[in-house]
Amino acid sequence: MKIEDLKFDERLKTKLINDGIYELYPPQAEAVEKGLLESVNQVVAIPTASGKTLIAIMAIFSSLLKNGGKAIYLAPLRALASEKYTEFKEFADLVGLSVAISTGDLDEQSGWIKNANIIIATNEKFDSIIRHQVDWLNDIRVVVSDEVHLINDASRGPVLEVVLSLIRRNLPECQIIALSATINNADEIAEWLEAELILSTWRPVDLKEGVWENGTVTYANGKKKQLGDPRDKTGYISLTTDMISQNGQVLVFANTRKSTVKTAMDLKSKVKSLINNNQLGKLREIANQIRSTGEKTELRTKLAEVVECGVAFHHAGLVSRHRKIVEQAFKDRIIKVITASPTLAAGVNIPGRRVVIRNVTRYSQGYIQPIPVLEYKQMAGRAGRPQYDPYGEAIILAKNSSEKNQYLDRFVRADTELIYSKLGTEPAMRSHILSFIASEYVNDFDTAMDMIANTFYGYQNEDALFLVEEEIFKVFEILTESKLISKDEPYQITPFGKRVNELYLDPLSARLIKVGLEESIDRDKLADIIYLQLLSNTPDLRSYSVRQKEMDILIDTYNKYEDDWININHETDYEEDIFFSSLKIAKTLDMWLNEKSEEEINNTFGIASGDLHSLLNRMAWLVHSANEIARIFDWKYHKKALSRINKRIKYGIRADLLPLVELSNVGRVRARTLYDAGYTNIEKIKNADEKQLAKLQGIGARLAKLIIDNLTVDDTNDTFIENIPDKTQTTLDAFFE
Repeated sequence: MKIEDLKFDERLKTKLINDGIYELYPPQAEAVEKGLLESVNQVVAIPTASGKTLIAIMAIFSSLLKNGGKAIYLAPLRALASEKYTEFKEFADLVGLSVAISTGDLDEQSGWIKNANIIIATNEKFDSIIRHQVDWLNDIRVVVSDEVHLINDASRGPVLEVVLSLIRRNLPECQIIALSATINNADEIAEWLEAELILSTWRPVDLKEGVWENGTVTYANGKKKQLGDPRDKTGYISLTTDMISQNGQVLVFANTRKSTVKTAMDLKSKVKSLINNNQLGKLREIANQIRSTGEKTELRTKLAEVVECGVAFHHAGLVSRHRKIVEQAFKDRIIKVITASPTLAAGVNIPGRRVVIRNVTRYSQGYIQPIPVLEYKQMAGRAGRPQYDPYGEAIILAKNSSEKNQYLDRFVRADTELIYSKLGTEPAMRSHILSFIASEYVNDFDTAMDMIANTFYGYQNEDALFLVEEEIFKVFEILTESKLISKDEPYQITPFGKRVNELYLDPLSARLIKVGLEESIDRDKLADIIYLQLLSNTPDLRSYSVRQKEMDILIDTYNKYEDDWININHETDYEEDIFFSSLKIAKTLDMWLNEKSEEEINNTFGIASGDLHSLLNRMAWLVHSANEIARIFDWKYHKKALSRINKRIKYGIRADLLPLVELSNVGRVRARTLYDAGYTNIEKIKNADEKQLAKLQGIGARLAKLIIDNLTVDDTNDTFIENIPDKTQTTLDAFFE
């Protein structure tokens, strides 16, 4: 099917043709033939790089240009949402439509996006928007759900499933396009969504899958090929250099962050020897960009070191700015190889000609276990870039022939696992049933069962819904005991429950926070770390394992505030482990608030910069939520303390720097420099000599002039702290990006 023959806007067809797209791929053509442009629901289960994004573009723009209204594109990750925003905006600008992206503050109604025609959001953010019951929801005409197979994910799946269920319930005329990797039971998802199924294994670039052992690759069809060096005990070194010598790029996946760094270090000198001087010059520029971004840490130093050689590592321990630099340089074909954790395979679209998979097992729940086949297929699917690569090649490394045969059968030749709903547990349902009651969809047990029956869980368990009855009873018990809903049927939301629902807070977290704050309202002044530990103990914050070498610091901290901890229980070893895990988080955050460097925090608690910023973002939201709970019950002392903590979390400062970080271009380091030089408040900086200010380390003449020219406030330290607003911005993306 040729682009010029499509019943599609001429301006958009011209753009596609100018981009070198003259004909639809077979799965895209099938989608059009089955009603994509006529608002028919579709589940599109096809391999990576087979054209899912263009299917979404055709559905969205066809609908909006014919029918008006709004379109929603749901992405599981912020990085994916950002990528899709850029892609959609190129098309929207041509036809006068607007695109907005909303992935941040979960307690924000996002009123600023209501005028956008196309809204890109994460699943959680859109669920939050639904909970705030914004008035433009009825304007939605088409919803695209990317990576819909993540319904199978225990942590993220229930949110996606509930969002799609609510769309089907409340917007029955809305077109749903569910995009997925190739999965075994895509037909079940299609039947649940009452959608046409587009199922294909077609790829624009052929994919060869095999297992390497001792210098030989055995492919899925049994054919063998000498590849790499049999003397290479790692496998990945010779496989990588072989591909780079052919002007291809390589992705090497390893199962731990430590392994990704070691792999990159192993490769750097070998790869550098294959790169010409002109390319090395460009790599030095990128390395210097990394060195000038974010705090100086050992991880940043190592990343810049390997990037100079044409190699990069990529994992969640890196700050997002460094990950983006690496991703773009790889897309621009400047960086030749990325060593990555498997999360990259589920994230942004970064293919290489060859994918080398070091490990298909991981340590989980005390055992070494094989990874899911679907995870392997996602990594393998990154092999082959259309327009650049004649083929893609995915190779698993094996130590011996026994492993080789096992990997061929278990991964290369295997089908992916069936997708199952993960909604049917009490932890997964707590928040959603509260939301259903707040929206007046549910007011008793029977209506709760009706809502569950319409989910994918209900579809898959149609004749066995009784299995979930006990979990629903538990949820109602938790909600009533926590005073989030009325005591008796018909259930109604309380003011406390309404706010908790809007805050997107787990009801158990809300109960724990409320009880903790209530217990301590008559105490003398609480140290900030007491609040941090209380919030670190909630289900909304992931737990961290405590290493033996960290225990001395944690025990000292425990003893220092022994009589102040809120609502803790040490009756069993398990409860003690939970407490010290939460104390580790609290102490980490306390170090940040006391202006310790990211490197010192990592050296103390093994929490790398990327993890730290993610933790800070999460804690800022929890502090804001606790502040809102304190506001509901008018606990003034707690409100003041939590407001101060939230501001300090954003910048990583002691309280004495709060006025200074309000200055333009002044962060935690420059604020401390100014304060220690005697410029302790705004008034003193107003009256400062510009030349003296310029002499301070990290300030300079240009910034000194900018600071003084822009000074228009004359707050003192004390009045600033008093006037911190109750609702502070909890999303730190702009600060950390």
